[in-house]
Amino acid sequence: MKKKCFFADYYDTTIILLALISVILVLLGFAEMIDLDNPPYSIIDLVIWGVFVIDYSWRFFITKRKWRFILENIFDLLAILPLNAIFTVFRLGRIFRLAKLTKLLKLTRLLRIIGLTGKLERKISRFLRTNGLIYILYVNIFIVLVGSSILSVVEEKSFSDSLWWALVTVTTVGYGDIVPASIFGKWLAVLLMLVGIGTIGMLTSALTNFFVKDNPDEQIKLDKLQDELSSPRILLEKQSKKIEELHKMIQDLIEKT
Repeated sequence: MKKKCFFADYYDTTIILLALISVILVLLGFAEMIDLDNPPYSIIDLVIWGVFVIDYSWRFFITKRKWRFILENIFDLLAILPLNAIFTVFRLGRIFRLAKLTKLLKLTRLLRIIGLTGKLERKISRFLRTNGLIYILYVNIFIVLVGSSILSVVEEKSFSDSLWWALVTVTTVGYGDIVPASIFGKWLAVLLMLVGIGTIGMLTSALTNFFVKDNPDEQIKLDKLQDELSSPRILLEKQSKKIEELHKMIQDLIEKT
């Protein structure tokens, strides 16, 4: 039972990480910062999509209520629909000018983002509420968007370059390919760095609490350890009280004599 619970926790974590990577790839492709139709991004995207297909197919196979499963996992289904491949076929075959439908390619990617976001929301809703992490992420998103917008105006850079710089700075990676020249831009970079460092600390704490709460055995071990650490202190307090009582008794005896 322990091994099954342990495997389920790390399996869900892997799916969450893959979904996050997929969302980032699709968003970057949507912003035309990368080309999802060509390697290496197309290969990464295809591998992640294959994992999602296997995950969905296996869960669909083992469930007894098929229709209920489909309705309850509609976002998972949206995330694995091969809409890009369908529109690629339409683009290659010019039957009845169906190639015009390729203009909807961005719409298909938007649908996939919706599906992946819904998949993530169900998977990590409880995790995001650990230690108020969801509010920290909201603040991060707000600061990144506002910071990139301000930098694009102050430094006269494109929004895509400014967004890339803000993401690199807040994650404390710091490639150095884009560097602010103005004083205001440098102060903005300092703010983003501080926010990123604080977020990493909050994320580490939330991950620890999340896995400890999901594993009762680990919580029991921690409780026992706390009891063991607190027991010497309790004994010392009891001994000090006894010493005080003895001291009072001795004083009373001295006074009586």
